[in-house]
Amino acid sequence: MKIISQGKIFLSDQRSVTENERIKRYSTFNFDNIYNPAKEPIGDLYALHDDMLAPDASINFFHREQGYVIIIPILGTITYFDEEENQLDIEVGKSAMIFHQESSFFKLKNPYPDVTISYLIVAIKSDKEYSSTPSFLNIDLSKPNHLNIITEEDVPFKIGVSRFKGRGENNYTLPPASTLYTFVLVGAFEIDGRLLHERDGLAIWDTDKVEMEALSNDAILLTIELPE
Repeated sequence: MKIISQGKIFLSDQRSVTENERIKRYSTFNFDNIYNPAKEPIGDLYALHDDMLAPDASINFFHREQGYVIIIPILGTITYFDEEENQLDIEVGKSAMIFHQESSFFKLKNPYPDVTISYLIVAIKSDKEYSSTPSFLNIDLSKPNHLNIITEEDVPFKIGVSRFKGRGENNYTLPPASTLYTFVLVGAFEIDGRLLHERDGLAIWDTDKVEMEALSNDAILLTIELPE
C-alpha cells in the first residue's frame, strides 16, 4: 500500500479576492497587504493569481522578488509590456515566461473593447540570474493523460499543463527533496488520495511518486515542480 504523502490543500473558495472596476483577482497565496498564516508561499512559488480583466483595462504587477513570471492565458489574448520595452501578445495555447529583477514591474492589458479575458500569473523567485528576454512556451493538449512539461531544462523548476480523459491516470516522478504543486484548471482530480475540484491547489512533498486520476472528461491540470 502506498504511504500517503505529506501535503497541503489550498481550496478554491478560500482564496483571497481583490476586485474593482478593472480586475477580479483570486490569489492562492498571501500577496501585497493580504495575509493569512494558512496561505504562506510554497518554497520559491510565491504568487499564483487567477485573474479576470475587464474590456480595454490594464493592470500593473510590481515584482518584489527577483525571479520568473509565467503568464498563461485562459480566455482571450493578453498584451504584456515591461520596463525593458518588451511587448508581447500572448494567445491561448501559448504561455510567456519572463525573468524580472527585484523591484521591477510589468503591465498587462486586455486588447478587446467588449470582452473580459482571463489568465493565470505564476511567480517563482530565484537567486540565480537569467536572461530577461521573454520566451514563449507552447501548451500542447493533444495527447490526453500525458504529462506535458512546457518549460525548458535551463530553469530551476518545471511547469506542466496536461489534459486528461475521464478516469485517465498518470504518475508524476518527483526528485528527492522536491515539492510538487498542482492546480486544477478544469474538472476534478484525485491526486495522491486527495479530491480536488476546479481551481483547488495541492502541494505535495516527501514522496517520489504522485498518483493522478481525472474524475471528469477533458480535465486540465497545472503542475509546478519546485526544487529544495
